[in-house]
Amino acid sequence: MKINVNFKVKGSIIMLPILLSFLTISGASAQKFPKMEGMVLIPGGTFSMGIDSSDIQELVEMGKKVPHMNTGHALWWFGDEMPRHQVRLDSFYMDEHEVTNRQFKKFVEQTGYQAEGDWQKYATEDRLDHPVVNVTWNDAQAYARWAGKRLPTEEEWEYAAHGSTNFKWFPWGNEPDPSKAHYRHQGETFFDGFVRLIGLRKMNTRPVMSYPPNGYGLYDMIGNVREWTSSDYQPYPGGPAGDKRYEKKGQKVVRGGSWETPNPVFLRITSRHAKDPNSYSWNLGFRCVKDVHKNKERYEL
Repeated sequence: MKINVNFKVKGSIIMLPILLSFLTISGASAQKFPKMEGMVLIPGGTFSMGIDSSDIQELVEMGKKVPHMNTGHALWWFGDEMPRHQVRLDSFYMDEHEVTNRQFKKFVEQTGYQAEGDWQKYATEDRLDHPVVNVTWNDAQAYARWAGKRLPTEEEWEYAAHGSTNFKWFPWGNEPDPSKAHYRHQGETFFDGFVRLIGLRKMNTRPVMSYPPNGYGLYDMIGNVREWTSSDYQPYPGGPAGDKRYEKKGQKVVRGGSWETPNPVFLRITSRHAKDPNSYSWNLGFRCVKDVHKNKERYEL
């Protein structure tokens, strides 16, 4: 909750510790945000979401190993990330890592839920701490409700993925780094693509929390598996309404790249994709968020 402080300073400088002390005193009845097990508090704020046309050439260079990459293709692939716009969000909690097979299995065992996706296929005993995959949007929604949570909006997801930094492309900076996220940084050869197309590629997720967290303490916001959001896929405010890229009615936004992502240009924080909510994939999972309940309590960061 915001605390508005109005006071005048005449001929003096207020040092930061004194100001912080004042804020604490002014909220004498205030409490700390309560801790949520397995979740991280994401402080509310304003951020610049998406990209501008001036970023396209930088993306062409980043994705130069992608076949046929040029300005035209980059505009087609990444134009749905435009324009950059300001978004204001309240504080919320987010799962520190993607929902695991262990967690989803507990949900199914306790509720008897009949999943739409084939999540058991990769939920073997040796993979219980890997992110659950092969879950539909409805499966993810059902788990979130059971856990007293919800799926994040894509605005919440992108804001949290930045990890309190001003980097444009990745939580750690603006240059790719395969030591910071799980993706196919070697790229994809013709043979690799053929193996993928005929279904012979092996599952290759990693246990959650295998890579360093971002500035908020969130793991695998990019890489490992892509993640469902609650948002409908549509143009951004001021975006190219009527563009054929958005002729995907009823589809949901997924974010984050995955272990299958062969080039960092598709792994970026701002990258967004559409997915049929009734479909499922071995590279797609989810994490949940929870609202900060304000009621009569006053909270301070």
